[in-house]
Order: sequence, then C-alpha cells, then structure tokens
Amino acid sequence: MKALVLEDKEKVVYKDVPKPECPKDGILLKIDVVGLCGSDVRTYSAGVNGLDFPFILGHENIGIIEEIGEDVEGYKVGERVIVNPVIPCGNCYYCEKGMQNLCSTRLTYGHHLHGGFAEYMLIPGIGVQRGQILKIPEGVKSEDMVVVELLSSVVNSQELVNVTLGDTVVIIGAGPLGCLHSEIARLRGAKNIIMANRSEARLEKSKPFSGTHFVNTSKEDLKEKVMEITDGMGADVVINATPASKTIEDGIHLLRKQGKLLIFGGLPKDNPNINLDGNLLHYSEIQVIGGFSTTPDSFRKAFEVVAKGMINAELVSHILPLKDMEKGVKMLKSGEALKVVLKP
Repeated sequence: MKALVLEDKEKVVYKDVPKPECPKDGILLKIDVVGLCGSDVRTYSAGVNGLDFPFILGHENIGIIEEIGEDVEGYKVGERVIVNPVIPCGNCYYCEKGMQNLCSTRLTYGHHLHGGFAEYMLIPGIGVQRGQILKIPEGVKSEDMVVVELLSSVVNSQELVNVTLGDTVVIIGAGPLGCLHSEIARLRGAKNIIMANRSEARLEKSKPFSGTHFVNTSKEDLKEKVMEITDGMGADVVINATPASKTIEDGIHLLRKQGKLLIFGGLPKDNPNINLDGNLLHYSEIQVIGGFSTTPDSFRKAFEVVAKGMINAELVSHILPLKDMEKGVKMLKSGEALKVVLKP
C-alpha cells in the first residue's frame, strides 16, 4: 500500500509499505479521509517525545471497514466508521475517575500506533474492545466527521469551565479550534461570543460560525471592546485557543470577578512559562483552568453533535491528495487554509 512516512523532522516520503495484516481481534480500515491537524504539523516540524522515526502520522481518521478479525463481532465489511484516536488503559486512577484523557499510559493513533496517512490502517484488538469505533450514519459527509476529534477536545474543555446560558465568552484565536469553540459555546447557551484574532483573514474565515462579535487585536484594544460589550463587567469565560503566553497573561484582565480562563492548547516547549497577576487572581477569585484532549464520553458527544447537524461543522477549506501533505502544512502555517483534509 501507499503511505506517507515521516522519516525525520520535516522529511516525509510517499512510498510503498507493507499492508497491515488483520489479527483475529482487530479490524483493517481502508482510509476514506484523514484530517491534517495542527498537532500533525507540530510533529512534522519538531517531532514529539516517544515518537521514533520512521512513522505514519494521522489521528483524525475516517475509514471503510475492509477486513474483520474472526473474533470481532458487531461490525460489517463496508461500514464507514470514525476512530477515536485515544485508547486509555481503563484501569488507572484517572481512567476510573472518568479522566481518561489524562491516562499516563494511553495509546494514540499517529503517535504510539501507526495512523491514517496511508491507504489502510490497522485497529488492533485493544482499540476494538474499548469501544473506540463509531459507525457514521448515511448522509453525513466524511469531511464533516473529520472534525469530531477536534470538537471532542472542545466539548471536554467547555465542560470543565461550564460555559452556560447567558454567558459572555471571549475566544482568542479564530482558527479551526476557535471556530469550534464558538459553535459549542452557542450550543451551551452563550449570549455573546467574542472572536479575537490579529489576522483579519482569520476573522473573516470565522464569521460563518457562531461568533457574535469580531475583534481584530492588531487594530483594536480587546479589553476595551469586551468592557464595552459587557457594560464594564467583563467576560464570564475567556478561552485562549492560540499557543501564545501573552494572550493568556492578558486574558485574565478580560474577566469579571469569579470569571474563568481556559488555557486550551500548549505553549512552545522552550518557553512554556507565563506571568499572571496574582492579586487579580486572589481578590477577584479568578479561576485558571487547563483543557486537554478528549475522553470517550466527550468523543461520543461530539460525534452526536456533528452527526445530527447540531453545529456548523463545515471547517474543511481544502481537500488534497495524501502525497501533497507538505503543501497542506504550508497552507495551514500561512493561514490560507482553515482546515485541510487528505485523501489517500
């Protein structure tokens, strides 16, 4: 089969590799579409701990069941499915408490297991047994379902900060995740959804989604706009959906008393530190909360939200052949693309 193999940092090769053999307890998928995620771009550019080259990336995987192991029940050849990329151990403290995203021994497709940047991908027994495969209904586009993994992280994080009816939510970063945050904030009942970004082009791309106000932070003072919209009160929730420490540091100044700042997305490994006003945190009882990855529960919720058309899931701006993955990386880095999907 053909696969896009990451052989070193910023070195991918489109080549023939052995097609996986389906074990008795596994399922073999023929990949339909696979998303090119921001984390794929980071791994391509800088590598990641625990990833040994060569490797096949891809964790936003939609496929058609090609082969089923003889010990597997409940699936049929030809069914179109989405694969939850995170496989928790199920037995540790965090798994037992429903925090499977924090499982220290979790496995992930495109990191610990070969992913979907290939014609075929193997789902081993451990992935089948833990309910990580969901069947896609007829009439739902694969390109829309690609966003489920991203959306599940958004669902998980907004549950942590409890965005709720009547809230004013500021979303810093109008990329794909910021757009999805606007959709879930609207679904949870937010009244004002303020999208903030330095790029006018990014803001324009976010306007078909659920933002109610749009602030170009290269031209306007975000705090002034938030205070104007909230009559001087401040936002209930600020979501930092961009990998920048400055926006986190500034974010707490946009909040009302007892407001919540969600740090959604990691910072550069060589500069992960932030400086926050401790007195503001103390006297205004500000909460700073991190949001990371997805649980099986949030993945299923995200799946239902997209499958039932409850949000605008049309993030995909470009569909490219798998072999053109590096073109997609450039388009994402430049801001030309909002979301790129690859087809083997």
